[in-house]
Amino acid sequence: MKLFRRKFEIIQEQAFRELPYECCGLLVGKKNIDHRGNIENIVHEIAPCKNCLYHGKEQGFEISHNEYLDVEREARILGYEIIGSYHSHINSPAIPSLHDVDFARSGHTLLIISLMNAQPKEVTAWLRRDSGGFHQEQIRVVE
Repeated sequence: MKLFRRKFEIIQEQAFRELPYECCGLLVGKKNIDHRGNIENIVHEIAPCKNCLYHGKEQGFEISHNEYLDVEREARILGYEIIGSYHSHINSPAIPSLHDVDFARSGHTLLIISLMNAQPKEVTAWLRRDSGGFHQEQIRVVE
């Protein structure tokens, strides 16, 4: 996954601002597929979203269907597509939860920022496989 530095900083800022709740948003950009079929998602824009869970925002997130559709429509206008999502984990590791597995679409990147005791612990990215499950992606932060 390739992510521009300022977009990465905005995600981090949102994660701190929304403590003690999980933050969330969508990753917008382009999907590069090489001759072997390997996918690299390139993030050009991020869309911070509202965590619309009614209960349990400390351990989960949900993006409303309408907000998702709005971002998808705007992405298409710009010539992009939704290529994944991001969210924070509060006092838990940056690995996909069962909810994360259910939310992610095939070919999408899931970026997770882990905050332990209100401090950044780790950031990981996971690509949802067509066959199900995830594999960890390298995050390339570029200028």
